[in-house]
Amino acid sequence: MKAKKYFMIPFLALLACGCQDEERITMPLASGEEVQFGATLGQNATSRTIYGTEENNAFPIYWVNGDEVIVSSPECGNSNGVGSANYRVTVEGNSQDYATSLDKTGDIGVRWGDNSTGTFYSMYPASAEHTKLGSDFKTVTLTMPAQQDNNYKDENGVKTILPDMNACFMYAKTADVPSGETVELKYKPLSTALRFNVVGPVSGEVTINYIRVYAPEGTSINGTYSVDLSTATDDALPAMTPVRGLNYVTFNVADSETGAYLTLGSGERFEVNAFLLLAEETEITDKWYIEIGTSAGISYKKYLDGIAVDGKNKTLVPGKVHRLPDLPPLSESPEWDAANWMANLQRNVYLSEISIPGSWYSLNGEYQTRNSISTQYSAGVRAFHIDTRWRADREYILFPPHFEYTITDLGVADNGDTYDVEGDDGKEGKCMTQSSPTFKSVLDQITEKVAEDEYMVVMCTFAQGSTVHGDWRKAISDACADNAKVIEASSLNENTVVGDVLGKVIVIVNTFTEGEVAGSKCLFFNMGITLAESDWSNLSDPNKYYHSPLTWYNTTSSGITMYGTHAQITTDGDSYDGGDRGWVPSFADRKQMATNILNWSKSNYSDIENYAHNAWIYLGLGGYIPGTGWGSDDAAPVAKELNQWIGNIVTNMNTEADYYPVGIVFMNYATDYSSVVNDILMLNNKYRKAYDPNRSPVDGEYITGGGGSPVQSAAAGYSSGMTDNNTDAIGWTRCR
Repeated sequence: MKAKKYFMIPFLALLACGCQDEERITMPLASGEEVQFGATLGQNATSRTIYGTEENNAFPIYWVNGDEVIVSSPECGNSNGVGSANYRVTVEGNSQDYATSLDKTGDIGVRWGDNSTGTFYSMYPASAEHTKLGSDFKTVTLTMPAQQDNNYKDENGVKTILPDMNACFMYAKTADVPSGETVELKYKPLSTALRFNVVGPVSGEVTINYIRVYAPEGTSINGTYSVDLSTATDDALPAMTPVRGLNYVTFNVADSETGAYLTLGSGERFEVNAFLLLAEETEITDKWYIEIGTSAGISYKKYLDGIAVDGKNKTLVPGKVHRLPDLPPLSESPEWDAANWMANLQRNVYLSEISIPGSWYSLNGEYQTRNSISTQYSAGVRAFHIDTRWRADREYILFPPHFEYTITDLGVADNGDTYDVEGDDGKEGKCMTQSSPTFKSVLDQITEKVAEDEYMVVMCTFAQGSTVHGDWRKAISDACADNAKVIEASSLNENTVVGDVLGKVIVIVNTFTEGEVAGSKCLFFNMGITLAESDWSNLSDPNKYYHSPLTWYNTTSSGITMYGTHAQITTDGDSYDGGDRGWVPSFADRKQMATNILNWSKSNYSDIENYAHNAWIYLGLGGYIPGTGWGSDDAAPVAKELNQWIGNIVTNMNTEADYYPVGIVFMNYATDYSSVVNDILMLNNKYRKAYDPNRSPVDGEYITGGGGSPVQSAAAGYSSGMTDNNTDAIGWTRCR
């Protein structure tokens, strides 16, 4: 039932005669014969049912060719007959409220057994994903789609909104039918529908990414329900019990062919339909609200207190349509608030598909003009590169060399003052002074920012030229062990999805040090900061980029491979050997290696059925141009060249409407290029892979409460993830 529905289907009865023997028990005439069905969508002319154009206060439902129902009978199933089967609806017109025929989809339909009469039940839709018949042939488990895909058709400029009929459950019950007689099935709506108009802005246009209806906590309007069809009467729906009830319903409105979102221009309005499942009559209180998210990154919230449902009262009746007043016009706004960028991103998306903007040398003032964690976070940065170095304390002594150094803890190379301190290897290296922050304190600053409905990444390195002391990786791991917001890396693998990591920070260590780090919560990989010439030759090879396994404890494969590129020292001329600084690649070489990775991403994710999701992308676009004197290295040219380059990549995706992940992107001067940061964030809302209808789009949990595999699909336009613009629209309140 994709568009509209109703029924009324007379069928010819098949009467089969059985043998009768005076010395035997009389058997039902139709034993072993298939049951014949007629089907009609039952309604009174004055009652509100579900779907279609409103006439005489009623909404007719029309069958669509190919609709399927499941039919069952306990008496047939328990008396040597066949108790259930699926049937396909055939109609001869576009507005037929009865079925021309119901045809079994398998080899065997429902069959009469030794029973003289039978009670028959039926449910629409017959999708195994949403409707599961119990072994007693009279109870069903219904699971609403986690997201209802309301499509629109644009025919000659006329847009028609079609609700997701997978959420429009209907049932039928026909009792005490004598064996051999035709069973007339009269279907009634079980789902409740809310209908309301969404109104476009006063000027400009707004594109809608998602719409949600929220009930108060504890009020179930969605989820998984157990339904006892045997309790249905002529005047009452069957008893429904929430197995896992949800207090929200999510749906979108997208073009049925292209997946493009619905765009409302000035003065335009469209009626939309949201299906709910209610176990009983339910009053709309002041805790109910509708939230609408737009592609500009703004979401608006409208509380339903004081409204009149159906123009009079506020009570929702199961199985009926209820009309709400028009919603206030949506305000056009170009603003983007990055503070809650992932708040509504569907939770079954693999982490490999997420694009995250980050800051290179996050706390170093030479690389970030605004190097506070709070400022970067507010600008949309969600990945932080922390270059570590030991901190030392210095004490004056009377005798030469007059200073004694004690290494205290692991700090952050933030361009602050340093000491030259002899390390475990007998060589002098750099240590930060006590004025620089500890790694632990910086990690705490970052993890304090992570919201419960998003996740972040911290990338750790050990600064070149640093004093060698102990195991810097263990110091990082010890800080992570004490921080509850850091996720256990051993729980991460190629099948990890967004819903698995919400409210957490993933800490990744780019290490040159071999050996196990027992019990570490970090992920490890090895892409040395000091580059080798061999890694930058033959860049015309499309596979020429770094490949490094991400491991647990620096020893055990996680199943994820890091596809990456980075360079600290860069030249704006030709590549050359920089001696102890390693190979110095040119801008052209850095772009080419990054392009190779992005070409892989584009090709991989265009294969909507067989794409790989076991690779994370890491684009290190930071670094510096070396100067001729002390302190003259310059990070600004790298920011200008490479930040604009990745920004153009994302802009071209918008132009071509061809989106693919760009992975974790670290940049110099990230807050100065906030538009690029925002574009990378918004890429997650424009690029969609798959929706798993068994998983909640809000909390990431499986609606059935059970397990399941994250499933991808090619629903390229279906996304959400909107935030508030801090400005109230007329009639709307701010979401956050």
